[in-house]
Amino acid sequence: MINKNFTFLWLGKIVSQLGDKFYAIALAWWILQKTNSPSIMGFFLLISVLPGILLGFLAGALTDRWQRKTMLVVTDIIRGCLVLDIAYLSMANALEIWHVFLIGFCLSLSTAFFEPAIQAIIPEIIEKENLTKANGMSQMVSGICTVAGPLLGAVAVSIFGLTWVFFANSISYFVSAFLACFIRINKAYRTLGEKRSIWQDMHEGICFIKKQKRLTFVLKIIAIAHLFVGSLTVSLPFLANGLEGSGVNNLGYLETMIGVGLVAGAAFMSVKKKASIDERTLVSFIMAVGFCYIAISVSLFLGIQTVYIYMLIMTVIGACVAFAAVFWQSLLQSYTPDHMTGRVFSMSTLVGNTSLPLAYGIFGVLLNVSSVYILMAACGACLIGICAYYIFRIRTRI
Repeated sequence: MINKNFTFLWLGKIVSQLGDKFYAIALAWWILQKTNSPSIMGFFLLISVLPGILLGFLAGALTDRWQRKTMLVVTDIIRGCLVLDIAYLSMANALEIWHVFLIGFCLSLSTAFFEPAIQAIIPEIIEKENLTKANGMSQMVSGICTVAGPLLGAVAVSIFGLTWVFFANSISYFVSAFLACFIRINKAYRTLGEKRSIWQDMHEGICFIKKQKRLTFVLKIIAIAHLFVGSLTVSLPFLANGLEGSGVNNLGYLETMIGVGLVAGAAFMSVKKKASIDERTLVSFIMAVGFCYIAISVSLFLGIQTVYIYMLIMTVIGACVAFAAVFWQSLLQSYTPDHMTGRVFSMSTLVGNTSLPLAYGIFGVLLNVSSVYILMAACGACLIGICAYYIFRIRTRI
């Protein structure tokens, strides 16, 4: 492990993210049993991301004013209490849809403050030369939870029931808050200087990002990556259904292999002693995803119906996404002064959270008038072309 402070942060992230996956499975199952309505499920998902989209940059500005460690502890405690309310209502057989929507909204609001804080605190507890390794280890947690979380959560629901899974998630937040209490900040903390309004801080953050060409470039790459990853997310069920064997099983295999790729890529970056962090390498990883899309299209064109070929491609895609995520986090941390990291990371989260729903809408419509084969070919060609253009631009210094 890199150092003691990062160990506490990393362990807390493992516990809370696993709890989140358990909670997501349990809550989705409860909503399905209670309403059997896809529209209510979709509306709940929208409510769950809306506060982050609307208030994300405000949360980032406050992150640059307040101590990040305190924000981690407080937001984890708030989230733990909110999920504890869900567990209590479930135990009392009093849980209703409006409870779930209200608490889900409040959870998302708390997470909007938590996310920029946990990303901004990493440069405060990690030396610059270890940023790539630290981000690789953080990304590895996400990959492991993506693979193991839903499976373990489903098993936990079937064995222990919904109430105890809700309770376990609330405890995971309290454990994460407890571990965060032991983090010690290596740097002298920021001073606010003259008193200014939060709106002035937000305006300063936007002006700073606009003036920093390298930051805006990385944010563009984040938007492009999320947009085209969204195309795969929309296409995956249709791809799985067209292959040999059970469509549901195929979908599980393909999604699992993406998670395996995420874990493998992040693990590689976490143990790599030295990694050259630059924009060109970042764009190259995104371009590799485009070639994977072309490989999917070519395989479909050749009539290959066995799921194993596509599982291999999904593993490569997962690894490339992990590499790209580690690189853009490290680049943002390297290019951003300490007093701006909250606003910059909240903007990166906002870009990602906006691009994905946009992709779901656009590519969902496109799939109604085309096939997976055509969509993957078009997305792959576009992604390769865009990345080739940006690689040329990097040579001329963005």
